[in-house]
Amino acid sequence: MKGANRVTDPCPGAYYSGVRATFLLLFLLIGLGPAPAAAQPVPGVVVEEGTGVPVTGAMVLLLDVEGNQVDQSLTDGAGRFQLETSRPGPHTVTVERIGYASFSGDPFTPAAGAEEMRIAVPFEAIRLQGIVVSAERDCQVRPEEGAAAGQVWEEARKALAAEAWTREAELYRYTLLRRVMRLDRDGREVLADTSMLRPNQRAAFTSAPIEDLVAEGFVQNEGDSMSVYYAPDAGALLSDTFLDTHCLAVVNGGGGTVGLAFRPTPDRRVPEIGGVLWLDAETAELQRIQFGYVGLMDSPEVGYPPGEVSFTRLPDGAWIVKDWWIRIPSFAEASRGEILRIGHQMVGGSTVAVTDAAGRTVLDAGSASIFGVVADSAGTGPPPGPVVVALEADLPAVTGITTSADGSFLFRGLPAGTHILRIPNPALRAMGLAEPQVAVEGSLGQVSYVRMKVPTVADALVFSCGGAPRPEGTAPVMGRVVHVGGNPAGGVRVDVRWLRETGYASPPVAAPVGPAGETGGGWSMELDDSSVTVSTTTDHRGYFLLCDVPYGSSLQVAVRRASGEGPAVQQTFLVPPEVPAVVKTITMSR
Repeated sequence: MKGANRVTDPCPGAYYSGVRATFLLLFLLIGLGPAPAAAQPVPGVVVEEGTGVPVTGAMVLLLDVEGNQVDQSLTDGAGRFQLETSRPGPHTVTVERIGYASFSGDPFTPAAGAEEMRIAVPFEAIRLQGIVVSAERDCQVRPEEGAAAGQVWEEARKALAAEAWTREAELYRYTLLRRVMRLDRDGREVLADTSMLRPNQRAAFTSAPIEDLVAEGFVQNEGDSMSVYYAPDAGALLSDTFLDTHCLAVVNGGGGTVGLAFRPTPDRRVPEIGGVLWLDAETAELQRIQFGYVGLMDSPEVGYPPGEVSFTRLPDGAWIVKDWWIRIPSFAEASRGEILRIGHQMVGGSTVAVTDAAGRTVLDAGSASIFGVVADSAGTGPPPGPVVVALEADLPAVTGITTSADGSFLFRGLPAGTHILRIPNPALRAMGLAEPQVAVEGSLGQVSYVRMKVPTVADALVFSCGGAPRPEGTAPVMGRVVHVGGNPAGGVRVDVRWLRETGYASPPVAAPVGPAGETGGGWSMELDDSSVTVSTTTDHRGYFLLCDVPYGSSLQVAVRRASGEGPAVQQTFLVPPEVPAVVKTITMSR
């Protein structure tokens, strides 16, 4: 017996009668065993080149001088990783991110007490929408790296490898729902339906060793009247043995997907599988594998039994099997030794819940989860201390959660729908400014992802202007009018003038959003041959705001009482290049 989870459907005297499906997911062994005493630590952090933003959930591979993989790990919310090696000589580090080009650093020699490595990876996104589907029917075994099939396979491989590593590292425990349905001959009517909940499992399922499957086939006879169906797993698809015996080709999926079809090479003479790995064309994430069994008895009664495996991502970037199923035909012997299909068995399973090493439920099939990372105000590392993230479920009720040391947080048990997140900032509230809000869409049984940072005044103004991103080469400009002594001067008239040649248009709002959602009343505009003049009245906080002002602009600002009495107070606001925002205070004389 090569597997477990036995399912039988006895039908005495039948060809292909007792059908047993074995679905145990055996992941490729990638992680190392216990490190020897002489192992050298290799700590590091991965950031985006140019911005310094930490890269979360990237797979970091440590290779020795001969290119053999020594260790691997996922980066945490702060982009940090910890690897080990006991091998001498130079090593290299490769960083893999699904949807982005891989990056390999220069050789280095690990040493005790070495400083943390800082790896800046290029922000080079991979888009699969433009992949050209070849009309050629030739079998491509191990397509070249630059070929279309090679590009799609590389992205699928990253997800499969991450899933394999997750299983071997035993980072999680799974509660699985195993389900077996008996269907009629046409597969339309359910005749019987049984299910079983299996807690504390290490994986969704495993399969036989790929060497056995390639040698004997994915459908194997056991005795005179029993056949065993094996589903493909990450280990199988990643193996050299599988890749050497299957062709790969790109296929169009429609609906924002691209597929990598696989089929056995023409020389295969055992029951095999063919199918498609479906990826999101925008993000390059692996969504599911659809497959069918080929090379079986040439009879329409047998056909090509289908199956499917779907994937999902966990908070730390790890990938797991979310759902799987396979439909297996049942047969009876007809006249003259022929066979007759009498029904089907639909065998499958779902990941109901996933818990981490700390016992936290990080994914639940009946609710939505939101995983996020908070960076410091510069966006280049975790905050100096814990930060509270507020989730506004049913206003005014607010639920808050404190970030971990790496800046990460996890909301669990949420309903499906849109959820509003913000980081409370007492300094912004004291100024009468609203903290930026982020809308995150939650789906049942899925983990949604969001990246935030400790908000600054500039972030609050960008939020008031409509949120990021704003037009390149511009900055928001806020003025606050106060009386002598610092009290806000509400209801005063503000005129702002600039040259028409700048091309700057009328700003969309008159004042920044306040804690209660209040804004100003808007701007009026006048044009002459050389200049633009806009006018507004300050709100009760004394604020006025112009959005998307081009760098290098010079704004002539005049403030006077709404009655027009007394001289106007005039100032010039300059907008230097590369500033996040311009904030000025104008004091009204008595």
